[in-house]
Amino acid sequence: MCKPNSEQPIKLDLERWDRWVQWIEKVRIDLKSALVDRTVFRGFSDIVSDNRAWIAEHYGGRFCEFVARAYVARVAAAVRRHSRSHKDAITLTGILEQMERCAPQLTFDFFLERFPGGGEAHFTQSATFKYVSQDGRVASEALIRQDIDELQRLTTKVEAFVDKELAHLDRKGLATPATFNDLDSALDALDQMACKYLTLLTGGHRDALAGTIQEPWEEIFTVPLIKPQSA
Repeated sequence: MCKPNSEQPIKLDLERWDRWVQWIEKVRIDLKSALVDRTVFRGFSDIVSDNRAWIAEHYGGRFCEFVARAYVARVAAAVRRHSRSHKDAITLTGILEQMERCAPQLTFDFFLERFPGGGEAHFTQSATFKYVSQDGRVASEALIRQDIDELQRLTTKVEAFVDKELAHLDRKGLATPATFNDLDSALDALDQMACKYLTLLTGGHRDALAGTIQEPWEEIFTVPLIKPQSA
């Protein structure tokens, strides 16, 4: 259920829009790094799964557990950074909450001034503006609030894990432990929402933040990690 932001509206002008553009770019860089880390971790997990006996024979279990713990801590912290707004920090949720407060001022005319052009460009911008507008003329607080609520719904378990087990040792602990599926769902939600608002704020369409890793990073597992003395 949507609930209105109780804070007072804030002024929307070119300076604020440019600030959002700068912030969403920093969000993109941060989340892309976490998503690339997930790609690497999944590849590492596949290698471990295919070589369990060999790894166990060479006492590799402790190292593999270290990698898993480090990955979980790193990505969970990235999710926590963007799941809520913070007064002195750049977060995805913080950008959305500011946009929600500016919604009545965010008109399609104002949007077109950021991305001028006729014909096909106008059609594209009209479709993009409807990400946050019900009538195509002015942004909707309700639609942006829906995005905020959905983001928080999908990140709440990871947020609780960071707050109660990673950053602090809560006396009560977690009633329901977070899982790798929870971590994936939270990261996917942030990825999709960041792409949506990147498209809106920058005019460049994106389906996903993480690109393909170009270098053959798995090659390191085909050679000894410690260089032989004779090499």
